Amino acid sequence: MKILKKLVITILTIVTLSPVFAQENVEAKLSDTEQFIKMAIWTKENDEAINGTSESPFEKPIWGHYTKKDDVVYAHVFDWPTDGKLIIDSGIKVRTAFLNYGEKKLKTKLIDGNLTIFLPEDAPNAIATVIKIVLTPTEDWANLNRYRKANMNLKGPTKNEKRVVFIGNSITDNWTRDHGQFFEANPSYVNRGISGQTSAQMVLRFRPDVIELKPKVVVISAGTNDIAGNRGAISIKRISGNIFSMVELAKANNIKVVLASVLPASSYSWSASVEPADKIIELNTMIKAYAKKNKIVYLDYYTPMVNENKGLKKELGRDTVHPNAKGYDIMEPMVKKAIKMALNSK
Repeated sequence: MKILKKLVITILTIVTLSPVFAQENVEAKLSDTEQFIKMAIWTKENDEAINGTSESPFEKPIWGHYTKKDDVVYAHVFDWPTDGKLIIDSGIKVRTAFLNYGEKKLKTKLIDGNLTIFLPEDAPNAIATVIKIVLTPTEDWANLNRYRKANMNLKGPTKNEKRVVFIGNSITDNWTRDHGQFFEANPSYVNRGISGQTSAQMVLRFRPDVIELKPKVVVISAGTNDIAGNRGAISIKRISGNIFSMVELAKANNIKVVLASVLPASSYSWSASVEPADKIIELNTMIKAYAKKNKIVYLDYYTPMVNENKGLKKELGRDTVHPNAKGYDIMEPMVKKAIKMALNSK
């Protein structure tokens, strides 16, 4: 049995570590036919926990080995605990633990500071039993991590600085990449755009990416990815509500607002079933009316950039949605004028 366990370790090592390391640690003799057959059967039964996995970031336990694949950790238990309590790394964020890859759910509990999985009295497999541990999702849905370091490194505004933060989607995000001279020429302008984001995601990151940077003005550009359905279907009313929530957060923190229109778009390459042109007009109408009612500066990118088919003028876009350098040439004097108006507003 010891030889079989060594074979398991060897296989896991070959899969998750370097071949050289594996060769140096091979003590078992594969010439024994019976052992080889048992090992082949075990490997086939536990294919999920072997193939396509990598070595886990957790410290190697005394009872066996960990492998990892996506949001699942596999605990390969060679030495079955006699008390039925398997202590695992406290850094493993357990959502659910299973025996036999989902057939039986296992109880997990913190006991005296030790993260413990309760096992049956006897090991189901004499060679090694695999416990499947599904991790708690840790998705950074709003991508708060994107600008975390940049925000930490950004010094507070100087006494006379009129800092402006641009929050938006890829149209804002790509501005620095495709026409970065604009931000270089205006060092008090801070780009906090994230490609693909919807208005709901921007609401969640509005505090770290806008409020805590202490700007005088925020330029809010949102809505087209909502219409594209990037995070599922959403009504125009709900989209506008998210945008207005950002305005209210800004005003509560004495930040002046520039509300930008959604740029024209006749189609989305990543969401071909959506016809956005009329929905964009509807959303812009609501944004403009809100801005007028609440005495907020409305920035109308739409009018000078729309063609006869309610789409983005070909000469101003690198596709049907995103502006090219000429498009940003149109937008830049417009946003600077809007920022000046916001700064001078009461």
